[in-house]
Amino acid sequence: MKLASRFMPQYKPKKANKIALFVFLVLVVAIAIFQPVSLAVISGIVLLVIVWSKFEQPKIDRYFGALRDERNGLSICEFAKEFDTRVVDTWIIRAVYEQLQAALPVNHKIPIKASDNLLETLKLDEDDLDLDLVEEIAQRTGRSLENCEDNPYYGKVITAKSLVLFFNHQLVANAT
Repeated sequence: MKLASRFMPQYKPKKANKIALFVFLVLVVAIAIFQPVSLAVISGIVLLVIVWSKFEQPKIDRYFGALRDERNGLSICEFAKEFDTRVVDTWIIRAVYEQLQAALPVNHKIPIKASDNLLETLKLDEDDLDLDLVEEIAQRTGRSLENCEDNPYYGKVITAKSLVLFFNHQLVANAT
C-alpha cells in the first residue's frame, strides 16, 4: 500500500557543481579585468533590475494579499476535492499544490484552486514552469518526464488542474 501523500518527501534541490561555480567566478573576474566597459554595462543592468523590483514587489504583494484574503479558509482539501482520488494519484495532487505555493513570488502561503490559471492568476513565468516547477513535481512524485510529448495534456497545461492531470498521465520513473 502506498504511503499517504502527507508522508511524501520534500523537494531536494540539486547541489551546484563546485567546478561550474569556480568557472563562473573565473569568467566574472576575467570580464572585470579585460572588459571594464562590459562590466559597467552589466552592473548598470543589474542595478536597473534591482530598482525595478523595489517598485514592482509592492504591487505583487498587494495582488497576492488580496488573493489570500479572498481565499481565506481554503486549503488543500478543497483543491483535492476537484479530483477523483481513485483515478488521480494523491501524491501528485499534494506535490502540485505545494510546489505551486512555493513558486509564488511572495513569502506567505496562498491557497491554490484547481481552476487557477498558472500564468494569469498565479503570475508564474512560463520558463519557471517548464524548467523548475515541472522538475520539482516530477522529483517529488517519482514521475518520469520522458515521452511527455505523448501525454494528452502536453502543451495544454494552463491551470493547476491540468498540471495535476498532466503528471497523472506520466509514467512512474521506475516503470519507464
